[in-house]
Amino acid sequence: MRRRAFAVALLGFFLMSCGVDNQAPSIPSQTWKAIEVSVETRPVVVSPGMNEFLVITTRKPKRPVFDLVVSMRMNESDPWKQAIQDGHVGVYRRSLMVTDPAAQTLFVHIKQKEEETVLRFPLKGRPLP
Repeated sequence: MRRRAFAVALLGFFLMSCGVDNQAPSIPSQTWKAIEVSVETRPVVVSPGMNEFLVITTRKPKRPVFDLVVSMRMNESDPWKQAIQDGHVGVYRRSLMVTDPAAQTLFVHIKQKEEETVLRFPLKGRPLP
């Protein structure tokens, strides 16, 4: 019985490792006012056309920050588009048109009460380790 359980666990491990895509680009996180700001994309590899951007905001120890107004744009001359808050889990999402993922930067405007900033996330990320 122990061999069967071990074999099932080993098979599960191998199946999980097959699903990991180590070549997916990673956009490095940034920090503002002790808030870690991360960006994820859907699809994982940004391509020309509409892409969904998820801005994830956390404060140590991995507590969501949900009292923000987050807006995004792809170019400095584009109008800001407010992101939709996904509950009180610190996730803000918005779909934007991407024309050249290798050259474009995602601009993220964050406002908390009277303080605000703009963070820049180049879409050309680096591979995950």
